[in-house]
Parts: sequence; structure tokens; C-alpha cells
Amino acid sequence: MNIPQSFVYSMPTRIVFGHGVINQVGDELIAMGCQKPMVVTDQGVSHMAFFGRLKDSLGNASLGYEVFDAVPRDPDLEDIDYLVTLTRDKGCDAVVAIGGGSVLCAGRGLAVTLPSGKSSKELVGIGKIKDRPLPVVAIPTIAGTGSEVSGIIVLSDREHGTIVTIASPFCFPSLATLDPDVLADLPPHLAAISGVDALAHGLEALMTTTPNIISEALAVHACATLFKNLRSAILTSDMTSKGQCMIASAIANMACGSSRLCLGHAMIIPLSARFSIPHGVAAGLVLPHVLQFNLPVVGKRLLPLILSMGYSPGADTECILRDVVSLLEDLDFFKDFEAPKIEERQIREMAEQVVNSPMARFNLRHVDIDQVEHIYKAAFLGAKEG
Repeated sequence: MNIPQSFVYSMPTRIVFGHGVINQVGDELIAMGCQKPMVVTDQGVSHMAFFGRLKDSLGNASLGYEVFDAVPRDPDLEDIDYLVTLTRDKGCDAVVAIGGGSVLCAGRGLAVTLPSGKSSKELVGIGKIKDRPLPVVAIPTIAGTGSEVSGIIVLSDREHGTIVTIASPFCFPSLATLDPDVLADLPPHLAAISGVDALAHGLEALMTTTPNIISEALAVHACATLFKNLRSAILTSDMTSKGQCMIASAIANMACGSSRLCLGHAMIIPLSARFSIPHGVAAGLVLPHVLQFNLPVVGKRLLPLILSMGYSPGADTECILRDVVSLLEDLDFFKDFEAPKIEERQIREMAEQVVNSPMARFNLRHVDIDQVEHIYKAAFLGAKEG
């Protein structure tokens, strides 16, 4: 009998899923004892019909509220500090973050920074938050990042040209409101890059040195659900598949939040920081090649996923790689991607950053700088051919 290794699993975020649950946000805030939330979003979301339903929900609950709708893509530490000042000046006591991963990270960054009395820069790292954050209701408008159930906040540090994280149990939102109705008008290209990012979360959770029995089960279910539903969710108006992908996105983040991410996301960070390649695009760029690199050592890790997808127990593990490649082709994932001009020197510098990343050290297969450089080159070549 194999005894599982010791692990800790925690998911403090309450999750509410269902069509129309955005209409309940006001009542949820009242139940949490909140009086005046700051609604954090971006210009794209603030003009959508579902945003009006959110405001109606807050008004029907007799809540005063403020709206900040200028969150940029990949918000910077300085953006968080500005939000803190604004929220304090407006006398808000909670955060409603509605949007994609950037918006949800901005809202959560605001929530942990304001009570600390510090700048967001001082909280970068692991376990530096000592004060209870503002209550946060996270409402994802994409099915991808899973930021609504994450204990890690990802932000830009433009001053140093890098991506930084704030990690703490205090970073988890109080409530995740998953309403698939918000996905009805999501443009296909945004749905594709967010969905592939979610798939990368699930697959990487199966390729780390620190999995556990819970994270593996979550990852298998999330990946199988995404493989089954992503095409329909992105290419058609089928709301059932969109809802399935929204749930799977959250589950995939719950998996990788427990088992950690590995080589794929270690390679994504330099691409986004240096060349402004959107996170989800970078995920699709490197995912097939990282998976191919790891296949020789993943062994039985992928067997539950292979079985969940209807393959026989004796199927070659490369069937998962073929499914990833087929999915990207069917979504025409690289149709509008223009690879930046990257010099050999820059590839080498990124590869060096990757091998020194903690995430790369969690990769099940040891990787060296030459191998990372090779994967980068193969990824860009594959995108051009795609």
C-alpha cells in the first residue's frame, strides 16, 4: 500500500456558481457586513450589460459604491498604490473585482495592501501580509486564469521590467461569483487564450515535484473538462460548455495553487515581462513544447487523465500532447500572433532567468539552460508554422 506524502490543502474562498448569480452580489456583501464596496474593473467590462446587473444588485441592497474602471492589462505596483489611496479617500470597506485576471489581481492587491499601511512593493514575496484584508468578491468574466480562487497575486514591476507576486493565505478572495452568463459575449480570441491558460494550469499541476492526492484529482477533472468543452465554448454560443469551462478554470487553479506551477509558467513570465506577450498567448506558445519535454518522465502521472478522456490504459502518453496540438490548431490559436523579434542574446537571458526560477525547480524533469533555450526556439518556430 502506497502511503501519500504529507501535504496541506486549503481553499478558504466560498464559491457560488450559476446562471444569474451576479444578481446576488449585493446581498452577499450585506451578509459579510460590508457597507460601501469599491468596484474594480476595466473599460471593456464597464460597458457590458452584466455590469449593469451588478450595479443593480448593489443598489437593490441599498449599498453605496464607487467604481474604478481603468485597470490596465498587467497592472503595476504603482497602480495598486493609486487604488489604495482612492479607496481610502472614498471610505470603501470592501472590494468587488469584476473582469479578467488582471482586474482580479488588481482588486486583490488593493484588498491586501490598504489595511497594511504599506506600499504594495513592500508586500511582494511570500507571507509578508500581517493584517486581515478587505473582503473581496471576485467575479471572473473569462474562463481562464482562476484568479478568483488564488492565493497568489501577479503584478508588473515596470520599474525593474519584471513580473512579481504577492503570496499569502490572505490573498484569497472571500467569495468567487461564477456566473456563466458573463461569457455570452466574450470574443473568441479572448476565450481561447484564457481557456488555454487554464489548461496549462491543470497540466502543469500534474508535472510538478510537489503534487498531492487532492491536487492531482482536481487537475485531472479540470483538464478532461477543458479538453471536452473548450472548442464548443469558444467556437459556438453553447452556454453549457461555457459554464463547464468556467468551473474547470477555477478547479485548475485550485490544483496548481496546491501543487505549484512548473516549467511552463517559468517560461511564460519572461515572455510577458520583456515582450508584452499576453499571458494566455505565451501559455499556448510554450505548452506543447514543455509537455513534450516532460513526457519521458511523467509516466503514470497522466494515466488518470488518459482514462478520463476515454483512452485505453495502454495508450501512449503522447496522446495528451496530440490533443493539445489538435486543440490549438482547431482554435486557430496563432492566427493573429506576430512573433516579436528576439535576439539570440535575449533568448539566452530568458533561459537563464527560467532555470533560476523557483517554478522551474518544481518541474518533474530537471531542465538546464540549453534545454530551455531549445524549447523557446521550438515554440516560436511552431507558432510561425501554425
